[in-house]
This record gives sequence, C-alpha cells and structure tokens, in this order.
Amino acid sequence: MPKSDLYAGIGLMVFGLITLFVLIPTQTSDGGDASISPALLPQICAVCITGLAVLLTMQAAGKLKRGKAAGQAVPKAEWISSVAVIAAVGVAVLLFKYVNPAVAAGLLILGLMLYMGERRIYFLVGIPAFLLIGAWLLFYKVLGTAIG
Repeated sequence: MPKSDLYAGIGLMVFGLITLFVLIPTQTSDGGDASISPALLPQICAVCITGLAVLLTMQAAGKLKRGKAAGQAVPKAEWISSVAVIAAVGVAVLLFKYVNPAVAAGLLILGLMLYMGERRIYFLVGIPAFLLIGAWLLFYKVLGTAIG
C-alpha cells in the first residue's frame, strides 16, 4: 500500500520533527551539570521515529514511481480496531492520572490481550504480571526512581 505508506511516512516525519524541536525542548529541563539531560532519551526516540519515517517515505515513493499497485482499501474492521485501541489507551491515561499507574498499565495490557483474542489464562495472568513486576524492578530498584 504505497500511498498509505507515503502518507504515514510524511505524517510520522512531521510528528517526529515537531516532537524533536518543539515538544521535547519545552517539556524537559537541563538536568544540571552532573547528570544526563532528561531530554536525551526522548530525543533519541524522536530521531529514530523520524529516521524510520524517512525510510518509509522513500520506500513508498519508490514503489509509486515504479508504478506498483496502489494497494487496497483498509477494511472497516481494522478501522474499528484502531479506534478501540486508541480508546483503550485514552482510558488507561485517565486511570494512570486519577487511579494508579499499575492499575492503568495492567488493565491496558489485559484488555488489549483479550481484545486481540488471547484466552489462555496463564498468558492473561503471566504477561501483565511479568511486565508490571519488571517495570517496578527497573524503576524502583535499579534506577531508584518513582512512577506517578
């Protein structure tokens, strides 16, 4: 689907550049002399997103130039799934802010697993537990920071 890839690549490039040059500088601090800037990781991510978007755009433009088929329309079910995932993330953001970060993350992981059709109980319990415990160990024990 070169046309949709082209549009997605351009959109992601714009998003990455706005993030890199507007959002990150206005939403992070310097971090002082003795530490790494808090903006470093978001900048690395924004550069990677922008770089991959450039590659996607170049690939799609090349396919369109060679006259490859324009692809097919996105099925209605995929649009519905996209809206469902966006809604789930929105609910998780509200839960994160007003309830508890662990509850938000756990319900987001579990809800999306159920939505995608996972029904094995050991996966439904194990994967969210593993991710939440791993995040807790990383942030609280290894990095010595707090979430929320």
